[in-house]
Amino acid sequence: MWLLFNFKKFKFIIIFGTLHPYKQWSKSHFTGRAKSDVVLNNMCEVLNSKLEYGRDMPIISCLEFVRQYLMKRICNVLKVQSKCTGPLTPTTTNILEGNMSLANRYKAKWNGGGKYEVYGPWQDQHVVDTNNLSCTCRRWELTGIPCKHSIAALHEINKNTRDSQDIYKWVDKLYWLDTWKKAYEFKIEPVKGRSMWPKSEVPIKLTPPPHHNQVGRPKKKRKLSEEERLTQRSPTNKLSRKHIAITFAKCNNKGHNSRTCKGQGGASNGIAGSGGAARGDGGIARGRGRATRGGEGIARGRGRIARGGGAITGGGMNWF
Repeated sequence: MWLLFNFKKFKFIIIFGTLHPYKQWSKSHFTGRAKSDVVLNNMCEVLNSKLEYGRDMPIISCLEFVRQYLMKRICNVLKVQSKCTGPLTPTTTNILEGNMSLANRYKAKWNGGGKYEVYGPWQDQHVVDTNNLSCTCRRWELTGIPCKHSIAALHEINKNTRDSQDIYKWVDKLYWLDTWKKAYEFKIEPVKGRSMWPKSEVPIKLTPPPHHNQVGRPKKKRKLSEEERLTQRSPTNKLSRKHIAITFAKCNNKGHNSRTCKGQGGASNGIAGSGGAARGDGGIARGRGRATRGGEGIARGRGRIARGGGAITGGGMNWF
């Protein structure tokens, strides 16, 4: 259930009975403190999917599974970092290069201070403030990566001044390669085998709670939330046809298909739909061929099977 209230009066949204202020889900009201415009929880979902195999283990075994996974994760990241070149991370470099290619379509005008009026195609015009490192499109402020408007302003600065500005200085330190390496400079120490662990001196012994095996096969997947359950698609990436009335294209009536169609709303005589109609003593046969009348025989088509004429007709071909 989604209930969206007036922003000026309430300034929040109700999603499945939970209040969410607009600053938590609307990019137009983000403060820019986090330097990220991501509104999804994909990072948490990636970690949750990696812990799927250790979820059914006991608590100590589960923690050991998490520890070993993090050791492997840190080593993989260190291998990627050793191959990186440049002051920025690879993802930030790709984003910045894409913005630089788009900035070639824009032009900037200087106001004599620290602001620039940047305009481009499709009536896209914004104001760039180089003193506050912000743009009215708010992408630079939210992500910390210069947008296409700010890069166009930088090109104008380099034309009017002798000292050329470096675009990398306008990128937030969060996306620098040195910052990324500092985040992974702490290592997880290896641990000896469980047989060599020191025994606890606590006199209290913890016993497991009583367990009762439930009927049926135990579930491996985690329980989905109400929002995920309603928005999740089928494994074939197709929407479900449940509670949707089907429509037969030939008669344009809902509630039946070609097998159960009895000519509701279609032509009553002559040729119906894309094929022909064959009338005899026993009923109506729809096919792609021409209409046939006869004595005792079978007329076969793409629709219903009717017993009528003395010839057998199927798909526009006659056998005598």
